[in-house]
Amino acid sequence: MVVAYREGMIDESKIAERFAGLGPELNERQRRLWAAAEARSYGRGGIAAVVRATGVSKDTVRRGIAELRAGTRLEPGRVRAAGRGVRG
Repeated sequence: MVVAYREGMIDESKIAERFAGLGPELNERQRRLWAAAEARSYGRGGIAAVVRATGVSKDTVRRGIAELRAGTRLEPGRVRAAGRGVRG
């Protein structure tokens, strides 16, 4: 599906194609940051296009955008920030 905005067009099939090739290789944080970077690269309508093309939730993309803005870095080998893991 191609969605037109005043600033240009977003080809969701291309987003889906990139995600299909890369998504299975990414951990949850990498997937969130990739989706956020992809959405930001399109500007207006980018979040909605990425959500439709990938099935990643809007909240996940927004959280990724917030992490990119904050410049959050984790220790090598970590996927989640300290205290953010699954409790057992």
